[in-house]
Amino acid sequence: MHFEGEFSVPGRPADVIQRFADVERMARCMPGAAIEGRDEEGNYLGGMLVAFGPKKIRFRGRVAVETDLAALTGSLRGRGAADMRAARIGVHIAYALRADPAKPDTTLVKLTSDAELGGVLADFARTGGIPFANALMQDFSRRAAEEFATQTPQRAVTPEPAALAAHGLLWQVVKAKLAQFARWLGFASA
Repeated sequence: MHFEGEFSVPGRPADVIQRFADVERMARCMPGAAIEGRDEEGNYLGGMLVAFGPKKIRFRGRVAVETDLAALTGSLRGRGAADMRAARIGVHIAYALRADPAKPDTTLVKLTSDAELGGVLADFARTGGIPFANALMQDFSRRAAEEFATQTPQRAVTPEPAALAAHGLLWQVVKAKLAQFARWLGFASA
């Protein structure tokens, strides 16, 4: 599954890349994600809790992170799995930062992601993966903008992050598709 997108966050690119390099801080911007230490190779160990209504699935895995402060780029390579129904994911995310020419002190973040989903996630990727990824990126960008609006990192109140509410993101996808359909109907009848 291939995905590309762009969003903006407050701050100059040189400052934003420093914040992106703070993996623990950025993980708090991703719903359901938690960093739980590092392995002997320097990879970050962690997990993500995803809720489908009352049912929760916990993914565990590791992520290798590279940041080039001078080039304003970075990448993440990760693999994870959940015990339930053999759900597996492998992902490579690359990002590049640049100043927003339309807004001073704002940075545009361009993301490119390639994911391999296995088990029950493979069917999901074929049917709704890209719209779901768009909704997840919107949520992440909103959280990152809130986090970047403060100079000091916001600390989580509890050690366990709130689960990524998959139903909430799916509802965003449904609303966007309905709005798109309504615009098409209005255009088609004119």
